[in-house]
Formats: sequence, structure tokens, C-alpha cells
Amino acid sequence: MPGFSGFSISRTVAAALLGGLILASGVGVATAENTKLRFAYLLADSDLPILVAQKNGDFAKAGLDVELTEVQGGPAVVAAIASGSADVGYASPVPPINARLNGINVKMVMALGHEVDPDKKFSWLVASSASGITDLAGLKGKKVAVNANGSLCVLTLADQIAKVGLKIDDVQQVVLPFPQQEAALEQGAIDATCTVNPFYASLSKNKAIGAKVLAKGVLADEREPVLNDVIFATDDYVASNGPALKTFGKVLFDTRQKLLADRSAMEAAAVEFLGLTPEAAKDFTLPVVKRELTITEAEVQVLLDAMKRADMLTQDMSAKDMVANMAP
Repeated sequence: MPGFSGFSISRTVAAALLGGLILASGVGVATAENTKLRFAYLLADSDLPILVAQKNGDFAKAGLDVELTEVQGGPAVVAAIASGSADVGYASPVPPINARLNGINVKMVMALGHEVDPDKKFSWLVASSASGITDLAGLKGKKVAVNANGSLCVLTLADQIAKVGLKIDDVQQVVLPFPQQEAALEQGAIDATCTVNPFYASLSKNKAIGAKVLAKGVLADEREPVLNDVIFATDDYVASNGPALKTFGKVLFDTRQKLLADRSAMEAAAVEFLGLTPEAAKDFTLPVVKRELTITEAEVQVLLDAMKRADMLTQDMSAKDMVANMAP
């Protein structure tokens, strides 16, 4: 794919291939005993066990008829759930938090990823060498990409630049989906970006970009684990479909454990499902700090407090009613 040195196939082709694999294996064909679960997601590192489990037929074997729909960002996942076109979604925590604050009653039910100091970081602020930016202070007045309005990347950018005395209005935010950011950096359309895997694994290998990492981590202070990926659903769905959610979580957990135990299998899956080249896949890791999928109000509250500091919230908010742990 032009402009994406680490990606061997486009998102469209990847989706088509995945669809063919699903049809060939019979996965997704409803049976009388299977419970349908429509799952919306944006392509990112934490999806990998879900995509692998779907191909292997593990959800179907567990009694679920899972239908996967890829969208362009966390707010689009919220929209799919709010419209009734999806039952369950994957995103960073910020879109479901914003949804709840705006009257869309969703709850976060599982945690898929965390970060923690000093070296388990899975979010990056990166500048191109052509931009001349060498540190966070250099972002002032520059074009910085975030994947969506109201996303975790907006919080990351605001929290990280605050430590050098900058505010979010001191940079020029450019909304650009993750898959488009590498080409934009290479062509000079943006100076820097907030990125996650698998996209970081690709652009960091692109010599035409000469990526300079300015900061790592969702928040500047990650002495304690910080939540960065969640699964969520509407209040009504959670209340009525607890067993299906727990089954989904169990299959996801088991598949993730297998990938974590087999590095070669993880790299092969990253190539097949995330479109990475074998070279880029060598640097790919899942954002796992905590083994279990359990989610708590306390870790959501950390993000709410950070959003308040970043002026993404106008008042203090409580995580109460935002979480219904359904981890297996």
C-alpha cells in the first residue's frame, strides 16, 4: 500500500480476506443454539485475539454467532451501538465516557489494555524528522494528528504537552484516522501524530519519516497502570446478555493467553490480520499489563480526572454507573 512501508495489504483487502476466511470456515453462520453478538471495532492492537478467535471458529464453538464490523474510530463505534447496528464495541475508554456524558447509556464491561511506567507503553506521540521537532515543546504551532475528535489521543496530547506548559490550543489538531497518518507524515501534511499499534510498528520502520518519539503513554504520570482499551455495550444489553458477554470475554481471554505464550504465532497473526510486514511484526506487542480483563470504577476515574485537567470535561465527574464488570 503506497505510503505505508510496514503494511502489506490495505484495510479493504484485509477485510475481504477475513470475510473469505469466515465464510470458508463456517464461522458466523448462525445455528439454532448460537447467540448472535454484533461487534463493532476500530482496528488496533487489542483486537488481535478477537480476529484470531473468529477465524479459528472459537466463538461459534462457545455458542456465539459473532459478526464483526470495522469502523474508523471510537466515536464511530459508539454511533454503531447507539444506532442499534452493533451490540458490543471496542474502543479506548474516552468515547464511551463521552457517550455516557451525552446521554447515550453505555457501560464499560471489560478492560483489554493498560499501560504503566517505566516501559509498558502502547501509545506514542511521534514527529517526522522533516518537521524539525525534537521534543514536546517543539509541537507549539505545529500540525498534530489525532485519530478522532473526543478520542483518547486528544487526552494523550493534552496531558503530555501540559508537562512543558502547553495547552491543547497551542497546537493545530488535525483529525486523521490511524491508517492515514503514516502517509500524511511521509508527505509532510502533518508534523506529528498520536499513534498506537499496529500503526506505530509500521511508521517507526519507515525511513522516509525518520520517526522521533516525543512521548510514550496515554498520560504523563503512569506510575500506576492506566486503562487504555475497553469493551462496552448499552445498559440494556448488559442487563439482558450477561452470559453472552462473559462467554465472549472467556474466548477472548483464552486466545490472548495463547498468543502471549507463542511469539511466532503472535507475529504471524499480526501479519495476517493487522496487515503488518514480517519485519514490523517483530516489534508488535499486545498492551497487556494486567492478566485479567477485569475493569474497575477506580481506573476509569483516573481518566475522568485527567479529562477534567485537560478541559475535556467542564465539571468533576464520577465513574459510578459507567462500569459493569463482565470479565470472565
